[in-house]
Amino acid sequence: MPPELRAEAARLFRDLATLRGLAPPGAPPPLVIQSREERRRFVVAELARKYSAARLDVERRALLAWGLVPADFDLAGFLADLLAEQAAAYYDPGAKRMVLANWLTPELRRDALTHELVHALQDRLVDLDRFLGVALGRSDEGVARQALVEGEAVALSHDLGLRREGRDFAALPDVADLQRAIRASVTGPVIARAPAYLRTMLTFPYAGGVGFIHAFRQRRPWAQLSAVYQDPPRSSAQILHPERYLDRREDPVPLPLPDLTAVFPAGSRAAIEDELGEIGVAEVLRRFLGESADAAGWRGDRYALWDVSAAAPALVALTVWDTEGIAAGFGRAYARVMALKHGLAPVPADVPLLVWPAGPAVFAIERRQRTVLLVERVPTATLDALRAAVWAKPVLY
Repeated sequence: MPPELRAEAARLFRDLATLRGLAPPGAPPPLVIQSREERRRFVVAELARKYSAARLDVERRALLAWGLVPADFDLAGFLADLLAEQAAAYYDPGAKRMVLANWLTPELRRDALTHELVHALQDRLVDLDRFLGVALGRSDEGVARQALVEGEAVALSHDLGLRREGRDFAALPDVADLQRAIRASVTGPVIARAPAYLRTMLTFPYAGGVGFIHAFRQRRPWAQLSAVYQDPPRSSAQILHPERYLDRREDPVPLPLPDLTAVFPAGSRAAIEDELGEIGVAEVLRRFLGESADAAGWRGDRYALWDVSAAAPALVALTVWDTEGIAAGFGRAYARVMALKHGLAPVPADVPLLVWPAGPAVFAIERRQRTVLLVERVPTATLDALRAAVWAKPVLY
């Protein structure tokens, strides 16, 4: 690493720690410069370390069941290509080092270095690998944690630049322009062919995260952010609506799904159980109903993908909403999604139970108070037993 770059990194590291209200950080992590090929090898190795081929395949199948990716979509290959294209710099929490691409201009290099140095400070605070490695089945919580991490890196870096101009990040009336710039900055041939859901999930931790951090800074000083890492946001809804974390704590409502082994035919098995979160549910609605659709009022969701035959898997999901009116509105909206996604005939959507028979399979939507059950491609003969098993477990909220 050139001496001038090492000196710049040391100065930025000190300035960031001071602004953040942390103790003097000492020397920054080692920094290396990599070529595109070196960076791609690292990206592929990191994907293999964090996600098995089986896990990526079942997640691809879940996205396909929700209608978020096309049937021939190669998720593993796409992620490798995407990260190789987009990650011009990164902090490696395993090796405790920073990596910069060798083609960055001096200005882009400084901005990237500042951002990754924030991650180095975070790693000393919480161990980033462990913090971001949430348990299987808690994807939305993982999205929220990533948004906290990336949002702070964007915000603290931005604040450092503002302070040089005598300005303060917390005094900004909003960060809408910064969020738009983040979304517009993600370009390239790989991201251009990405399904809309994946484009959203790529930018959300940065754009959504900086909105959450701005809301935090309007209420509290930088130094108090460390406490947030000890009890972080639990959902993308709390990132999208910071008041649900900062002013009144509204964690997702637990939604237990029953084991349906005894309900489905012999040999059936659950392929995956997970959560979409408000951001994921909104993307499903937008995929079929247009960009104006959203999932405001979301309070929790849980879904399972079941292999019950050689045909497409069965999808069973529970969602819960702030009010009965919002739940009813979601039921009506998802009835349109169901018809469009599966080529089903539209049905009246103002009754508690909607059923679309489709030969050996059946599709259904059922609402009870603030909870909505979604059923797609389950064996027709199992629907009543499935409904009884789901509703046997009360939803507590």
